[in-house]
Amino acid sequence: MFYRLLQLIIIFIFLILSAELISRGTEKLEPFMGQGMAGGIIMGLLTALPETIFVIVASLRNQPYVALGSAIGGNVLLFTFGIGFLGIYFYLRWRKNLSINEDYSVEERFLIITTIALAIILFYGHLNVYTAIPLLGIYLYYAIYRVRKFAKEDRDIDEKEVLKAVIYLVIGAFILIIFSDPFVEELASLSKQLGVPTVWLALIISPLAGEIEETLSAIRLAHSYEAGGSLAIFDFVGSKIQNGTVLLGIIGLFSDISIMPGLNELIATLVVNVIAIMILMDKKLGVKESVVLLFLYFLIATMTLYL
Repeated sequence: MFYRLLQLIIIFIFLILSAELISRGTEKLEPFMGQGMAGGIIMGLLTALPETIFVIVASLRNQPYVALGSAIGGNVLLFTFGIGFLGIYFYLRWRKNLSINEDYSVEERFLIITTIALAIILFYGHLNVYTAIPLLGIYLYYAIYRVRKFAKEDRDIDEKEVLKAVIYLVIGAFILIIFSDPFVEELASLSKQLGVPTVWLALIISPLAGEIEETLSAIRLAHSYEAGGSLAIFDFVGSKIQNGTVLLGIIGLFSDISIMPGLNELIATLVVNVIAIMILMDKKLGVKESVVLLFLYFLIATMTLYL
């Protein structure tokens, strides 16, 4: 057990390094690209890389329900526990509530569209090519919309800073890809040795392990400067728009499956999406809201188990 714990600590250190590099790279891109492009698109894509790769591999191996769990598990965690923890940490660090600094309307709009699409899929009852094409189209339109909006903005670009940002992001993403899956596996094995109940492993520990780097990156941004908390929100929302569109779309491209085995998890995802939309609608995140979100995560996890 000591050897496994040591391995877990070493891997965790590398994930901290990955979070630091991705955060630094995004910070350097923000002045040129804005929080929507830097956080919502670029950082969102990078922090969702582990789930994306896992979903593709699982789909190719004809394990669509394994892919489904990976695709949606992080939404419940980050839109409750993740945002809640971020809001409390931001308040402790800056003695004020977190506010979204830039135009959040694009992310809000596409999160609403993604949530409506998820509700339609729940009613339809299947993931297949007919759901995949619209889902992939939603994210493609989101990315194109953000790129066009960025292209219209008049921002000075420092090529040296952009090059540094790219180097940070590439190295950080590489470390993340290498160490994210081993971290989940080691934590799961250690949890079983310690007698952690299987359901807590499935609903709490594994999703937390899978999203640890994104959470670390968010805290790193919130700690560095006030606008970093806002940038972290863009990352959270952007990456989960991708999870709810691209990852479910990939599953539908490779499979034709009923969603019934994952119905509770999909309903939980739909619920927390709606909660995130409502809480962030005023572009502010208070301490009371954050505390409620922390408790809500464990409540939803428990309800998902027994429903």
